[in-house]
Amino acid sequence: MKGFSLYQKFALTIILLGLLPMAVLATFIANKMIKDYSLALRGQYEQAAGYVESSIDATLDGYNTISKMPYFYNFNATGAQNSYLSFDHFRQILYGEAYDPATMKEDRERDMGNFLQYLQSVDSYISSVHVIAQDSRQEKVSFHYSVYNTFFLDSELFEKTVAYEELDKTGKNLILLPPHMTTYFYGTPEMVFTVARNYFDLRGPVGNTPYVGTIFIDIDLKKIEGIFRSVEFTGNEVIYVVNEDNDCFYSNAEELIGQNIGETLQALEAQEDRFVIRTKGNHYGLSVVVSLDTGTAFGDIRRMQQTMYVFVGISVLALFVGSFYFSKRLTRPIHEMMEQMSMVETGNFDIELPIRSRDEIGVLSERFNQMSSALKTYINQSYVAQIKQNEAELTALKSQIYPHFLYNTLEIIRMTALEDEGGKQVPEMIEALSGQIHYLIGPMQDMVPLEKEIDHINKYVYLLNCRIGSKIQLLVNAQGGLKVQVPKLILQPIVENAYVHGIKPKKGKGRIMVETAVQGEQFEISVMDNGIGMDEEALAKITKLFESDDPGIKNEYNWQSIGLKNVHDRIRFLYGEAYGIRITSTQAVGTMVRILLPLKQITEKDMDT
Repeated sequence: MKGFSLYQKFALTIILLGLLPMAVLATFIANKMIKDYSLALRGQYEQAAGYVESSIDATLDGYNTISKMPYFYNFNATGAQNSYLSFDHFRQILYGEAYDPATMKEDRERDMGNFLQYLQSVDSYISSVHVIAQDSRQEKVSFHYSVYNTFFLDSELFEKTVAYEELDKTGKNLILLPPHMTTYFYGTPEMVFTVARNYFDLRGPVGNTPYVGTIFIDIDLKKIEGIFRSVEFTGNEVIYVVNEDNDCFYSNAEELIGQNIGETLQALEAQEDRFVIRTKGNHYGLSVVVSLDTGTAFGDIRRMQQTMYVFVGISVLALFVGSFYFSKRLTRPIHEMMEQMSMVETGNFDIELPIRSRDEIGVLSERFNQMSSALKTYINQSYVAQIKQNEAELTALKSQIYPHFLYNTLEIIRMTALEDEGGKQVPEMIEALSGQIHYLIGPMQDMVPLEKEIDHINKYVYLLNCRIGSKIQLLVNAQGGLKVQVPKLILQPIVENAYVHGIKPKKGKGRIMVETAVQGEQFEISVMDNGIGMDEEALAKITKLFESDDPGIKNEYNWQSIGLKNVHDRIRFLYGEAYGIRITSTQAVGTMVRILLPLKQITEKDMDT
């Protein structure tokens, strides 16, 4: 597999050590700013909402005082002022006491109109005032006054609007009614909310105060709107003033005023991209709710974060362009040196690199020339036989990483690519080779599931068959142990050995079978082939090899059984002397290699059911 170039290494180093930390830092700073800003913003909104709530509370305190004025109205029908029962004048007007029966109705309406007019004049936001009561004969009477709407339309409509029949007639506190339209007056209706107070006859003994009537005061919603105008909100939030039943008394979403918005508030609180602030509520039961879209609130910070990412992206692009230019200038002499090295590999030592600078590259070129000259002298002084012997030993050691296998595989892929017009087999072969290479990389002591080992040898046999024309048949029967954790790369050397020394000498087709079984306290993996088998002398050599410290069986020109010895030593190192490889073979029948592993180290979750 081709490694990274200097250019790629340089760019990746800058990205990993410079730009990547910058991007992480930018993300961290932006998220920290968002968190701190969120806390500060929440605190500001809580303070503003608390101020609005207290202002509404103070406003309702004022209307609470105004609603008590009937108890202090100092007027009676006879014109007497400041009588000792000054709290009772309002009841006298309602009952029609001390009036001339002939003119009582007109006089009472006149006096009650004067009182309601006086009550409305106390505050400019009072839209209208109403009284519904019982006279001395327990008959219902009602009075209505508004300086803005001269003609009252319908008393029954008013009673239905304020739900008079359902009103608690025993309560002595201020009653707060949800906003509604003044459709009970002629003209254009307006949105108001109503405060009400029951009026009682206080002349009797304590605890015996009969209900007389209820006074209703309609208040223009501009009163609450004015409170919100005194607070600086951003304009991106949605504001609600609600009672305990979630009836909306005010909102900058005007269509919700007068509606019950309980479900709306629940939906807002469930949204993750919004934060909702709700005050505890004043003693009139009203609370302020503020809902803000976090995307809008944090828009500036998010845009700044995006700008930082764009800057990082431009920096990455500039880095690649600059590093490409720099690496070209840096690596050009290195490529020249590599070309000369390839000539040295062919045995040509009569070369000399040009020295264009005195930097590290120039020094390296000079040292290369010295090395080439010294190597030529050394070659001339050495024996050809000794060189061949060293080359043979080096080739045997390199076989542990399968260079010959990789070379032949790449060659068959190349030939297949030239012949395969459809191009279907080459991608599969490259994918299999990629899986082989990926699997080969990594520490040898890694533990992997047996099914990965089997997948690895499947790819190996597939590539092998691509080279030799589908002559090897691989059979696997390991359903009872696919999840067993085994040392990495213990099957492929054995399968390769079965082909090279067992099936290949037959010059025909062959079969390799892999099976698993539990034998007492051991888990056994068997690899069997129908090759030429081994005689007793060959088996004895392998047995002796397993008991020695040699890496393999050294012949005149090569090493053998390195893979088998490697697997055997690793298993014994991991599990002890009782485990490893056992080989049985019969000439002209085949060879069976058994891998013995300790059963006690296999848990239930490792076994297939």
